[in-house]
Amino acid sequence: MIPALPPMTSAPTDAEPAVVADASRVLLVGDSTLLAIRRYGALGALRGFDVTYEAASCRTLGVPSCGPEPRPTNALEVIRTASGPFDVVVVMAGYDEWWTSFPTSFDAVVDAARSQGADHVVWLTFREGVGYTAPDGATANEAFVKNNETLRVNVAGGAYPDVMLADWYGYTTPPGDWLALDGIHITEPGAFGLADYLSRIVAFLDGRPCPMPLEIGAPAASPCPHPDTHPRPVDIGSLYG
Repeated sequence: MIPALPPMTSAPTDAEPAVVADASRVLLVGDSTLLAIRRYGALGALRGFDVTYEAASCRTLGVPSCGPEPRPTNALEVIRTASGPFDVVVVMAGYDEWWTSFPTSFDAVVDAARSQGADHVVWLTFREGVGYTAPDGATANEAFVKNNETLRVNVAGGAYPDVMLADWYGYTTPPGDWLALDGIHITEPGAFGLADYLSRIVAFLDGRPCPMPLEIGAPAASPCPHPDTHPRPVDIGSLYG
């Protein structure tokens, strides 16, 4: 559904996040949006937790993934087969899945995360207001809007007390230099911004200090607030440069 990744502007790196003693075990599952963290060498910006990172272009949630063969496993299979247990499962996928299958896939993914012992399922909201049109003429933005509506209704209804929405859509509005022109894919600064965002969310769930301040020279908040309630870092490049 979403267009191909934009051309790479910097070489990827194999730098891994630092191991933290007694840290929460976190499974990050995503498509080409989450893949930007590895693509732009931002894995080291995932701080304060023990991470298992699983991202692949065209990864769907519960239906077969798209793309050329061999297609990636979908998020449901990734979670089911991951070497758990995990304290937190973060989901940043679904851009390649139509809204009609989304509710069923949501339930299946949450059930799989629970089966892995997760106390929290963090689900990133989808970017809205994008102009991409699928080959059949359908407007992809319709799916993103409806999927966000499903997320909000499900969480507000009380049946999913372990699911927390991370409002990536709101956090990246306005996008600044974090997003590509398609409004979905993530640039190099955005990759570090996304890693920082996820690190702050896990710190919030753990009740720990933020892994980084909002700007160089400032103290890191303790305990870390949910990043959706605070502004973005002033200059993400200066924090991780």
